[in-house]
Amino acid sequence: MTTQSRGTDLDTLRGRLTQDQRAILNTVWEHYRDQNRWIPRPLLQERFGRPALAAALEQVGGGVVAECQDDEADCYRLTFLGVLLADQGQESEDLLARYLEFVRDRFRSDPRVEWVSSLEVEAALGLTRERSRLLRQLIRLSHWWGGGSGFAGREWTVGVPIDVDDLPAEPDLRGYVRDHVLKHFAPELSLGEPGALSLRVQTGRPEPSRSAFWFVREPALGRQLAMDWHEAQDVRQVRGWKSCIILCGGILEAVLLDALSRHGSEAPHGSAAASDRRDLADLVEAATTLGILGKGALKLSPTLLGYRNLVHPEWQTREGIEVGREDAESALNAVRACLRQVAALT
Repeated sequence: MTTQSRGTDLDTLRGRLTQDQRAILNTVWEHYRDQNRWIPRPLLQERFGRPALAAALEQVGGGVVAECQDDEADCYRLTFLGVLLADQGQESEDLLARYLEFVRDRFRSDPRVEWVSSLEVEAALGLTRERSRLLRQLIRLSHWWGGGSGFAGREWTVGVPIDVDDLPAEPDLRGYVRDHVLKHFAPELSLGEPGALSLRVQTGRPEPSRSAFWFVREPALGRQLAMDWHEAQDVRQVRGWKSCIILCGGILEAVLLDALSRHGSEAPHGSAAASDRRDLADLVEAATTLGILGKGALKLSPTLLGYRNLVHPEWQTREGIEVGREDAESALNAVRACLRQVAALT
């Protein structure tokens, strides 16, 4: 199917929604957009009535609106396709296309780039604070971000998508966005009467993970690392340089140990990393030897390499270690680079 026909299908889906279905999608989306969390199930049921809501959701199917848990509460969420079917979908398409054009051109001008910040995206695209926040949410719900992304706070960072090389060279990527969404996010589609879209999630094809640590084998560890990563970026905002470095060091260690274990080796044989006193430098060396990391890919400062000692004030005083913004930024960049490379090989 061509890009044009894919785009036409997306417009067709929007046009086939009933007024009630469109109102439900808009309510769910606006709650997430404004509150940054999905709408609790009782709230949506109270708004539309339980029988009417159930009937409407049955017609559109789980490929558009699905149940989920958010902060341990039963909620309804939109799939990424559902987001683009809401009334703000056209605006969201355009914004995503502009972002992808920017990140594609940024990467082609400098293939070494691992991530982009909200500040440079806002400057390049001329975004207001409100539209920057919208773009952050859209990127997070899509799969157009790589390892090292951080979505907390006013400022945000996004890892360059793993498939950035595959983005077309054409100047306008709106057609690509539509084609890609229907290919990767749309479930099996059957159009019946208006309002009966019969969108079902394809078996074995779940929506892409939204965690930067989706590749970590142990789910509980992945969740903890995600919380630590958000905290590392939060403390950076309040000039907590030392805390940021300690958190980043722990994240790097856990990610590298997980990656090495998937390759059948937790650490180089006989090295300090094989003991309970694992050394971050040894883990990086082992990962580089196995091809998990590129040679010289991680720039680890002496402060980051000795992150475990930073919890001891007497050591820091004795060694004359001063920790500042550059050390924290370097640690954050190391995590971003590590996540991107490990995710690309998983």
